[in-house]
Amino acid sequence: MLSLPAVLLLAAVLATLWTAWRSWALAPFPGQFDFVAMQLSASWWATAAAIEIIIPAPADKLFWAEMAWLGIVGAPSYWALFLWSYTREELPSRWRLVPAVVGAATWVASLTNDSHGLMYTAVQPISDAPGAALEYSHGLLFFVVTIYLYAFMVMSIVVTANGVHRATPAYRTHYLGFLVAMAVPWVANVGYVTGNLTLFDFDPTPFSFLLMGAVFYWLITQQRLFDLLPVARDALLDAVPDPVLVLDADGTVVEANAAAQALVRDGGPLGHRLAELPGLCDLSFGTSAALPVPLTLECDGGLRSFEATRVALTSGNRGGGRSAPREVGCLLMLRDVTHRRRAEKRLEDTIRRLNLARLEAEERLVAEQEAKRALNGFLSMTAHEFKTPLAIIDGAAQILQMDAEVKAPGMLPRLEKIRRAVRRQVNILETCLADDRLNDPAFALRRDPLDLPALLRAAAAAQCDAAPGRRIELDLKDCPAGLTGDGPMLELCVHNLLNNALKYSPAGTPVRLRAWIEDDTGGQSRVALSVADQGIGIPAEEVERVFDRFFRATNTGAAAGSGVGLNMVRRIAALHGGTVTVDSRLGEGSVFTMRMPLGREALCEKGMADMSAK
Repeated sequence: MLSLPAVLLLAAVLATLWTAWRSWALAPFPGQFDFVAMQLSASWWATAAAIEIIIPAPADKLFWAEMAWLGIVGAPSYWALFLWSYTREELPSRWRLVPAVVGAATWVASLTNDSHGLMYTAVQPISDAPGAALEYSHGLLFFVVTIYLYAFMVMSIVVTANGVHRATPAYRTHYLGFLVAMAVPWVANVGYVTGNLTLFDFDPTPFSFLLMGAVFYWLITQQRLFDLLPVARDALLDAVPDPVLVLDADGTVVEANAAAQALVRDGGPLGHRLAELPGLCDLSFGTSAALPVPLTLECDGGLRSFEATRVALTSGNRGGGRSAPREVGCLLMLRDVTHRRRAEKRLEDTIRRLNLARLEAEERLVAEQEAKRALNGFLSMTAHEFKTPLAIIDGAAQILQMDAEVKAPGMLPRLEKIRRAVRRQVNILETCLADDRLNDPAFALRRDPLDLPALLRAAAAAQCDAAPGRRIELDLKDCPAGLTGDGPMLELCVHNLLNNALKYSPAGTPVRLRAWIEDDTGGQSRVALSVADQGIGIPAEEVERVFDRFFRATNTGAAAGSGVGLNMVRRIAALHGGTVTVDSRLGEGSVFTMRMPLGREALCEKGMADMSAK
């Protein structure tokens, strides 16, 4: 017969089925299938219990009590799986087989209880009244299944209690709601199994599960439990060092990590619309929501720069079935870029200063080049102007020297000193003029057949005349008889090498001039010319720079020189297709070696266009 307990149960079943339908229509959330399966299992259980109450015959009551086991096993099992998926991580779908298999096996065992008696050992009405409730004596399988169900219930309590500990204050009430809702079926089932609690002489557990579904429905609709990100992700928000805010569809801040709460004074941002928050109210993403938006906020007494990024939070089906995607809120991430902006500003200032310095250096370089061109022009003009009076002086000295051989022999040393001084000045002028010619892009080498031994002897004799008492040793036994090249330029090279050797070596030591033929790596013959001295040598760290223009070694002291001669030797050797090297040891002397191809075809065709004058 229809009674108050049956009516209440059936009404609760209808409410639970409606809640299950509403839960399934929500945006996908972790454990959604398990949550709906728990509600359907509880509805099955409560429906079977209601029919058991309504039907008067004891045999029919027993049948529906046995039918209820599918829901009895499924409700707490799916509930435990839901809590684990929601508070920790989504469980693989194979875990759903556990309550399904255990529930089906228990259901079959209960329906076949007459053949084995493992579920109920005895069943009898509690009174003689028509439709009286049944009293069950439980068998071994009943207690095994009960232990299985209690294990799932204990797991639910442990998982939920751990969630209370980890949850932020804004969502801690959700977990407390879990615990309160779970306590109802737990207390009801323990009371029924121990015989201390019944409802209208029936098991109150189905009522408790339906009540738990009602509590969750309230949490879902009133506390918006599943509208945005799952509660379990709060710990991740708090671990992010940059400010993160979660906004609902109306622009209200429903969650914020510690860094975001520190941005807003006077109570924090929770519960306020974004448009009401100082500094954040001006934030506008427009049509470029995916791009970072610059933002400046006053924090801790100073201005800090942020880049705000908006990430839409949408709800929709995962498999293309129930509902179209819709935006339910957004995630607002503020990345602190204060240090980067300051570094960028310092970099911009540095680049600006470097550009100004570069422009200033370029202006100075242009001025220096103009001054150098003016100086070279002056030196060239001076050299040309000095050559004429020096020639006149040398000619007059020669005449006086011839006259003094007869009339005044005592004047010969003085006249010779005058002529040496004139020759030294002429050599300096020739070097300056040669350097000026080498700097002319139109300059081209002469290609004359040269008597190399005669050229070397003449240069050695001239240097000996300019340095009386000094000795130059010639080793020309392997010297080639002829060479194609620019005679004046090559003679100038020999003069410079001999002059340096005599200038930087002691008076009592000889300078050795040697020439020979050698083969290069390609099997081509070339002439090698070396000048060796026993002088002061060159510091090891300066050897590589000795051929640079205007460079003079640090140990040259007060010896006269311009740093042009050796650079000119290198350039003339390069024009002839050759090289010049130096092997020097500090305090022991130096050996300069110039190597040039013997053939006419090795001469450079481009003049000085490709030769650096550094």
